[in-house]
Amino acid sequence: MRSRWPQASRFFSSVLPLRSSQSLVATLINGVIAAVSGMFLSRFLSTVAQILIVRRLGPALFGEYAALMVSLSLFTSLLGLGLDTWLLQEGGRDPENVSQPMIQVLVLKAIAAAVLFSGVVALWSSRSLEGAEFLQGLRSANGLALVIGATGTIFESFAQTGYSALRVRRRNTLVAVFQTINPLLLVVVLLVLSRASISVLLLMSMQATFSLMMAVVVLTRIWRQRRRGIERPRLTLWPAIRQGWLFVVSEGLSNIYTQSGLAILGASAGTLVLGLFNPALNLIRLSFLVPNLMFSVGLPLIMSPTVEAAEYRRVTRLMLFGSIAYGLAAIVAIWLFGRLLIVTFYGADYAASLPYVRMMSLLPVLKACNFVWVAILLSNLRQRLRVIVQGSVVLVCLFVGWMIIPAYGAQGAAWLYIGIEALLFVLYGSAAYFTARQRL
Repeated sequence: MRSRWPQASRFFSSVLPLRSSQSLVATLINGVIAAVSGMFLSRFLSTVAQILIVRRLGPALFGEYAALMVSLSLFTSLLGLGLDTWLLQEGGRDPENVSQPMIQVLVLKAIAAAVLFSGVVALWSSRSLEGAEFLQGLRSANGLALVIGATGTIFESFAQTGYSALRVRRRNTLVAVFQTINPLLLVVVLLVLSRASISVLLLMSMQATFSLMMAVVVLTRIWRQRRRGIERPRLTLWPAIRQGWLFVVSEGLSNIYTQSGLAILGASAGTLVLGLFNPALNLIRLSFLVPNLMFSVGLPLIMSPTVEAAEYRRVTRLMLFGSIAYGLAAIVAIWLFGRLLIVTFYGADYAASLPYVRMMSLLPVLKACNFVWVAILLSNLRQRLRVIVQGSVVLVCLFVGWMIIPAYGAQGAAWLYIGIEALLFVLYGSAAYFTARQRL
């Protein structure tokens, strides 16, 4: 009997895996499940550790600890450089030889860390910036704790590079296990030392030690599993610099259009409005973690030189439809549980942020799809085109932002962020389609 729904049959046959591509699609699904599970477990353990830290330190010491962590978060963002994304792309082309680009990324990160580390120390000791508010909490903190914390951040960044290399080799379950060890060790030690007094310095030392341990374990495992018979990785940086600088630029442009709305809002509307809008945006950004993990798992799969056109099409379509489904589910969850999440995370005083959360509820589906478009662009080695798109969006963002945010306040900022992702959706989607239309 002929099917009454031939179009539906063709649609599902193009998305659902056939026997020939079952392993690749199954790898994507299993990898995403493992990555998401590891993320949630790691964040749960980190939350438990944070609660224990708050209770053990008390308000005064915790304030010192929080000031250090804020400073180190900026250090972390600058240290990333976007090179781990380049590693996912480059390593996916030759997974067995991923140690070569991994070493290049580690060396470049070490150089960047040395420069940033020197800058942090100089900033902390500077006497010409006494009036700068952001230095007050930092200067009140223990200088040695700052140095140790920055060192731990460097080790953590090295471990993240190792995780990217493991994802290239499709070891997503192992990554999930490794990511839970650090917060688990911190929770265990805090419980064991429940009767002993702890200081900020001791806490930073423990976190740095655990980060060092994980970096050594992860990188050693990758090094020992490199393919037999290939030459040892060469300590040449030119390939990473020649190709990776576009990823560095991309990371910088992304930070501009993701932070500019907050900066304009703070400058034009004041800290009170910003204090209500920022938690709403942070809550929305939490929903980006899952599509980001799908990107990290899926990109090495479609980068493989052995992937056939049919496999490429099924995997990318599965990523796209999975992203749409996730985004729609996130919209429903935001509208149903948005108030509960805000009150739970931030307290009842931030209930006024709920309208902004609901206004930006379209962001998860747009962002999830944009991750897929970027994966398609990178799988076809079109990072330069991605940077051009991002540069155009930055110009539009700054121009429109200064027009609507001073006039409409937080609502204008919410519409700006929606407009940014919608514009990226159109530009990325068009670029991805025309770049890979033969494979899609």
